[in-house]
Amino acid sequence: MMLSRRLSSALAAAAVALGVAGTAHAESRTVCAYDPAGKAGDYYRMLDSWATEAGGWGHQIEIKAYTDEETAAKDYEAGVCDGVVATGVRLQRFNRFASTIEAIGGLPEYNLLHQLVDAFVKYPSSAKYLRNNDNETVGIVPVGKVYLFVRDRNIDTVADLAGKRIATLDYDEPSKAMVERVGAIMVPADLGTLGPKFNNGDVDACYATAPVYQPFELHRGVGSAGGIVKLPLAQATLQIMIKHERFSDDFGTKSRAWWSKEFGKALAMVEKTEAAIPADKWIEIPAEKHPDFDDMFGTVRDGLKASGAYDGKMLSTLKKIRCAADSSRAECAG
Repeated sequence: MMLSRRLSSALAAAAVALGVAGTAHAESRTVCAYDPAGKAGDYYRMLDSWATEAGGWGHQIEIKAYTDEETAAKDYEAGVCDGVVATGVRLQRFNRFASTIEAIGGLPEYNLLHQLVDAFVKYPSSAKYLRNNDNETVGIVPVGKVYLFVRDRNIDTVADLAGKRIATLDYDEPSKAMVERVGAIMVPADLGTLGPKFNNGDVDACYATAPVYQPFELHRGVGSAGGIVKLPLAQATLQIMIKHERFSDDFGTKSRAWWSKEFGKALAMVEKTEAAIPADKWIEIPAEKHPDFDDMFGTVRDGLKASGAYDGKMLSTLKKIRCAADSSRAECAG
């Protein structure tokens, strides 16, 4: 009887200790998340599911919705948030390796982006590059290929872009470099002014993803004379970044695996918006003209690598993926 009572007391004490430890470990964390539609957005809903899953990893996460991504990034930088969700280009100041995933001409197809996302899960050693100081990228979500929207559909070569006014996000160094490379005129814009500038005719072109076609009413700028150049400039992503020291050591590994499994769901949302755009709005670029664009993309990438805006290791990885998919590309010779 005495042994039984002692055993019961020991088990009770252990349970209390575990309970206290578990409570202490499951501290609340805040992630400042950008979604153009706020809490009503599709990406916010995915993040909400991620936060629920994270409860099983020992973390209680509150998703704080932002409709302005720079505010979300600044709050993260100021320590208001333990994590942030924003586009790769917006987070480039925290981790250039991760932001270079969005390199111009880096990954022309969605399946290639999926391969890269999966690689960070299959080969854990590669994931170390996703951490820069205390900033760790723990999820990569596809949000669409970046296309050039033009008011004149006769533009179908690199040379045609010379002298054209292109609305360019003023914080996006790669896009500014591309505009300069083709001899176009950069017109500074942000996500709030890009649509109006294009729609009102203040610029000849802008670049955007299909998911913003309807909310930005870009069909007004395209009109009957314009179109969308069906040759992706890059792939935009939403990236989930955390302060590593505020989470368990294995949080990033578990999170990246979860987001990798959700890739198809996120991509389906993007492809649905692409399919909703009228077929006659797309401008097909003949295959024989693709090398000119590839050459322009490569020149821009080299320049941005030299300036430090792009990470060389990621650029090498992207090239290996492109060449594995299509060894006939000129860059893959030799």
